[in-house]
Amino acid sequence: MWIRIIPFLATGILAAQHSTTKLGNPYATPDDRMEGAVAFRSQCASCHGPDGKGGAGGPDLSRGQFKTAVSDEAMFRVITKGVPGTTMPGFALNGKSAWQIVTYIRGLNAQSGPAPGDAQRGSALFTELKCGGCHTRGAPRLDDAAARLTRAELRQALVDPNAQVAPEYWRWRGTLSDGSSVEGRRLNEDTFSVQILARDGRLRTLTRDRIRASELEQRSPMPSFSQKLNGQDLDHMVAYLESLRGESK
Repeated sequence: MWIRIIPFLATGILAAQHSTTKLGNPYATPDDRMEGAVAFRSQCASCHGPDGKGGAGGPDLSRGQFKTAVSDEAMFRVITKGVPGTTMPGFALNGKSAWQIVTYIRGLNAQSGPAPGDAQRGSALFTELKCGGCHTRGAPRLDDAAARLTRAELRQALVDPNAQVAPEYWRWRGTLSDGSSVEGRRLNEDTFSVQILARDGRLRTLTRDRIRASELEQRSPMPSFSQKLNGQDLDHMVAYLESLRGESK
């Protein structure tokens, strides 16, 4: 009995070793992409940058050009096992997290064609969430943001606004000599004064002799929508934002 079974076991093992069947990514939904973005920033951003465009020793992943990770299975292997002879280590992630990172990285280069969401539904969500209350009073112009950011970056801005905050949008807070407080977006600052766009939309120039204390907040005042929007809703919002491109021209 054992003599008959062993050859079949050996044959099965050899067949598995030489199988040409490729593993597919079982975690490729919009929600998985969102989770993958979080895991990517936690594990990979220190080398590849928070947006995947390259950083301290890590190549640009946003262009979809990979020497080793030519398939999803190969990319999964690179993430979990690393690449010998390079600075790329293997990460002790569970399988789901690794696959979600694959989904996020693949999405960085998925810019061709229309966004997968519904722009009209995204516009309705924009109104429901009252986003216009800020984006008409000092917050970045959405048509400019849509023209400047990639699809993946727009999605990231909705999920984690603090991942990338341009210096021109840092928030300035100050206490004046009369005890009053002032807050707004810093526009200019020099030895003698600070110019800010206050939250009420007014442009204010404060001389240094009036400022008792101040701090510069480098976080975004925009809240994260990771708990308010599911993956499909995020697709709708991104589609709406992409529809605004060129409106300022």
